[in-house]
Amino acid sequence: MNLPNRLSRILFKFTLILIFALLSVKLVHAKTVQNSSPLIHKNSSIISQFGNFSDATGPSFIEGTSNSVNSQTEGVTRTNFEKGIQTAGSVDTALQLFEQSQAIEFAQYFRKEVVGKPPSVAEISQTLCNLSRITGNKPALIYLASLSEELRNLYVLPNSSDAAGCDKVAEKTLPIDRVGQQVIPDANRNAIKETVTAWREEIGLPPIGSGNGSINNAQKLYEWLVKPLENDLEANQIDTLVFTMDAGLRSIPIAALHDGKQFLIEKYNVALIPSFGLTDTRYVDVRNLPILAMGASEFEDASPLPAVPVELSTILRLPWQGVPFLNEEFTLEKLKSVYNQQRFRIIHFATHGQFVQGNVSQSYIQFANSKLRLDRLREVAEELNWAESPTVEMLVLSACETALGDEPELGFAGLAVQAGVKSALASLWRVDDRSTLALMSEFYLQWSKTPIKTEALRQAQLGMLRGKVRIKEGKLWLSEGNPITLPPKISEQGDLNFSHPHYWAGFTLIGNWN
Repeated sequence: MNLPNRLSRILFKFTLILIFALLSVKLVHAKTVQNSSPLIHKNSSIISQFGNFSDATGPSFIEGTSNSVNSQTEGVTRTNFEKGIQTAGSVDTALQLFEQSQAIEFAQYFRKEVVGKPPSVAEISQTLCNLSRITGNKPALIYLASLSEELRNLYVLPNSSDAAGCDKVAEKTLPIDRVGQQVIPDANRNAIKETVTAWREEIGLPPIGSGNGSINNAQKLYEWLVKPLENDLEANQIDTLVFTMDAGLRSIPIAALHDGKQFLIEKYNVALIPSFGLTDTRYVDVRNLPILAMGASEFEDASPLPAVPVELSTILRLPWQGVPFLNEEFTLEKLKSVYNQQRFRIIHFATHGQFVQGNVSQSYIQFANSKLRLDRLREVAEELNWAESPTVEMLVLSACETALGDEPELGFAGLAVQAGVKSALASLWRVDDRSTLALMSEFYLQWSKTPIKTEALRQAQLGMLRGKVRIKEGKLWLSEGNPITLPPKISEQGDLNFSHPHYWAGFTLIGNWN
């Protein structure tokens, strides 16, 4: 090899090392945990989420100031991230850069210090394989990087096409057909932003007339985000798509992407995660465990939610059990008091929630007598030890809404991380109160039959899309069982068909998808 070529290769490798170093986070040497439970620190100022990795190599959060985050991530710029993704010598390298960048971005927004190293692609692939063997569902992890001049779709598949092969020790590098990427030059950041904004504005408004509305933007986004991966997904019999999104993409109603013939939800379970390293992927079947159901129908400074009393009573029908607290009993003090008496695995809040433009302290969850700011949610989770075994499996916010913009979508997509829970279910936009009642009632009905959260949500959304779930003649009809008689305040509003995606597509599962 001649000298100029050798110098060029050395310079290229040095550039990659420099970019990786700029995106790196501090590493912590933690003791190996002998079981699969995440490491729990006794110091309440330290919160760890090591996900599925018992050797404590996954990212964790340490409570800190914005200064500590900024000092740690000095030199991390959008330009560095894009250059790193585009010049990475392998898909594995690009994916690890993506994982690190996501962890840093969420840490900065939530004013935390991110520590630990991201999981390797081989570890991710083997975990997906192990989960497939346990649950019977086969997930693919899809990373979408919205770059200034192009879109990059990167993916990781389970490390064996046969679930029996999951016991094989993961190699440092995966077979070439287990990871991959597609580059879509037409889908630059401005084109995506314009399309997402137009679609969100359209789908977020109540429909006029019947039908599912225009699918032009939904189809355009499908062609950019999913279609390039179709062949690989079908060849590997993937049935669950888990997305980790770059800025500008996290507020997309994934379920309503359309291929020209059907919505994405008609073919796949879907979920959104902040990153794999920030997600506790351990599987637990929580059916028949009690629910803490709280909410309010009347507010001093917000619009009423008249369907909330029916929602709370409906989700607690057999086989589910639990305790409801309504209106004046829906307080932060009551939450703490009740939870300290019994550790609930599912917490359901039927109330307003806002993910708005600005810093994390401006987003909130509405209680009867106060607003719980998003930056204080972690403090409540720490005080109640939500992350300690038995962990809170699901936090449901049944009437929240998310503004467009990078900051609101960080709050939305990072909800499970900030709350210290494994999964969260929330909506991207405010919908008719009756539609929330319908989806939540059907979701818990389906969840009582299937142990998989994304499958239960998918079936609830399909029930609404296909007209099985509807309001007719003063009653709420679910996909099965006797109809639910509605109080006059709701029934007098007339019949309602929920087939338009406005009513069901905004509800998104965040975090652990199983």
